[in-house]
Amino acid sequence: MRTLHKYILFDFLASFGLSLAVITLMLYLGAIMQGLDYVAKGIPGGVLLRIFTLNIPYILTWSIPVSAMVSTLLLFGRLSMDGEFTAMRSGGLSTWQIISPVILASMVLSFVCLIIHYEIAPESRFARRRALVMINELDPVELLDEGRFVRFPGLEIYVTRKIGNRLQDVEIYELDSDGAVVQTIRAQRGEIITDIEIQRMTVSLEAVQIQHPDPDAPTDLTRARVIDMDTYVFPVNYAELMQNQNITRNLKDMRAFELMATIRDIDRFFPGLDPHRREAQRMRAIIEAHKRLALSMACISFTLVGIPLGMKSHRHETSIGIPLGLGVVSLFYVFIVTADSLTARPWLFPDYIGWIPVILCQGIGFLRIRRIP
Repeated sequence: MRTLHKYILFDFLASFGLSLAVITLMLYLGAIMQGLDYVAKGIPGGVLLRIFTLNIPYILTWSIPVSAMVSTLLLFGRLSMDGEFTAMRSGGLSTWQIISPVILASMVLSFVCLIIHYEIAPESRFARRRALVMINELDPVELLDEGRFVRFPGLEIYVTRKIGNRLQDVEIYELDSDGAVVQTIRAQRGEIITDIEIQRMTVSLEAVQIQHPDPDAPTDLTRARVIDMDTYVFPVNYAELMQNQNITRNLKDMRAFELMATIRDIDRFFPGLDPHRREAQRMRAIIEAHKRLALSMACISFTLVGIPLGMKSHRHETSIGIPLGLGVVSLFYVFIVTADSLTARPWLFPDYIGWIPVILCQGIGFLRIRRIP
């Protein structure tokens, strides 16, 4: 029995190592292409190597679960096709005895992912952002942290949600040299277009309201002059934004203890928010914590689903095991992205949506494994 378990475990780890290398490289192609641009700009090789190295933990959070699924499909597909699984069953071994080494390996991988998600990847992501600022290559959009007022020269900007270069619920204070508010700009949504070559950024806002305070009573909002506009576009000097920027940790950069402290005391890490925005930001922190845990459990979920799918993928009655397995992976991440997009709708319990694919995959996996003849 011990020899058989070593054989299955070694075969799984060999497939996993190869799959991890290939999938990680595929996910890293975009970073490699970006690196070629950095080389053309004369950025030192040591700095580039550090930036690329810091990007690896984040990529591993995605490539490890997918590699677990692929290696499970390959292993049990081969065992089924070669008749080895039938031979082991004929020798008196139960299905759970045969698959136990792979289940234990998936648990170890989930624990590794847990450490990466909560400790290594956030620290690496934060260090990478600081390194990009040092070489003046960080997209200014990255400086806008969701749920936090960010101070720039002459501007103070708040963004409720950011998807790529698209912004939602934007509030901008234009300040004079003394720090007094010249005008307040509020917009339901917007977009930032950055031209790195000429170091210029254009902010395009939609559904805009602009408030000019009364000079005689700047704090009395009832006396402010209000202008409603469908669109409002203004340029921002790229170079000024990048000067003397102190990068702060956003939710994705926070390690486990920081994330838990944020949930307990949101005002400490995101001060100055009104009650509605405070609760929205707290919900975003809760979703982030649940999302990392759910993604870590993906290794176990994908393995349990992959075992029965792999065993059927080479049989004549069905050959859709591998495509179906990859479909399961895609559906899993769709739930995660959906949960991340519902931070403003706490009544839909978005913090639990990410657990739906985990429970479904593990439940379906257990049931299908029990039905294996």
